[in-house]
Amino acid sequence: MITDRSLGPNRPVSVVSLTTCAEQLERIALWFRQAWPAWYGPGGQGDACRDLERCLDPSVRLPRCLVAFGPEGKPLGTVSLRDTSPGSDRYPGVWLTALFVPEAFRRVGIGTALIAAAERQAAGLGFGELLVSTSTAQPLVIARDWQHIDTLRYPGGALEIFRKMLV
Repeated sequence: MITDRSLGPNRPVSVVSLTTCAEQLERIALWFRQAWPAWYGPGGQGDACRDLERCLDPSVRLPRCLVAFGPEGKPLGTVSLRDTSPGSDRYPGVWLTALFVPEAFRRVGIGTALIAAAERQAAGLGFGELLVSTSTAQPLVIARDWQHIDTLRYPGGALEIFRKMLV
């Protein structure tokens, strides 16, 4: 368990592996369907439950899923480590993906705590760098010293690609 003081000194956030709270899989799958309906929603190519179930296999390095919990034990957000993401065809490696914090819990440091925990887990797994593609989380990764390396343009807009050296 990783403890972070994101909610303030008396309200720590704990970030744990989904393997320790597998009963949260359905809730996180619902978050995925809400956050990325084009992929995980009806008619989309993705299967949120199947993607999360893959994170439960302890015999593989990736994928991994982390879940943030508040002091009352309520899940507050999630992030994953995977080897595929938009941009992984250009930049193979380990990717920070599926960063999600429900609207009611945003802007109190939970996203930052999840990113920090993902960085520590990737380093602990022996990865020397971590990548992310995002159209929304640029301020969070820039604040944690990630470096912008590329912009992917696609019909719906652009994704910024960032890299963080973990060594």
